Amino acid sequence: MGRTGGDKTKQRIIEAAEELFSKNGFHATSVSQITKKAHVNKAALYYHFKDKNDLILSLFQRILNDLAASEVSRIAAPAAHAEGVALALREEISFLTKRRDIFAVMLMESFKSQDPDMSLFKCAEVAMRSVSGNRMSAPQLVHEFFTGFIPLIAFVVLRDKWCEFFRCDKDEVLEQFVEFFAASHVATHPHSG
Repeated sequence: MGRTGGDKTKQRIIEAAEELFSKNGFHATSVSQITKKAHVNKAALYYHFKDKNDLILSLFQRILNDLAASEVSRIAAPAAHAEGVALALREEISFLTKRRDIFAVMLMESFKSQDPDMSLFKCAEVAMRSVSGNRMSAPQLVHEFFTGFIPLIAFVVLRDKWCEFFRCDKDEVLEQFVEFFAASHVATHPHSG
């Protein structure tokens, strides 16, 4: 079944927002800029989204939905052995790298002392709950965020510049990261009872 006009409008708004957030940053992008880029009026934006925060959360949810619909999710689900985990991580990193700019913006915005929106944390919560279920204990949250989400996002955002600075081969660095991520985050993942 094809998309309705409303779905297409919502999609255009999300795509415009992703492009502008990636280019200018979250706080430096206005609703007016988004509506102009998407060729819609503000009423259309507010029909689909409560505010700019709701828009960025919807954008991140779309990224997660795209990830879930991709081959990555089918690889990651049964990945119980080391080769399966490594393959799933490589595929996930490849997928996330395509959205590197938006992750860079979210990461940088989180370092600002005046980030009342905390979009990185809200997006991390969406991602962590999609992996671990709706109810997570404090230890599970700490584990998922500090040993899983942040290292993965930091790697995706910084790998190319890091490799350039240290004159390292990107593929070798990817293999090393996958090995270390599996040994740290994956191997120590608390299992839900």
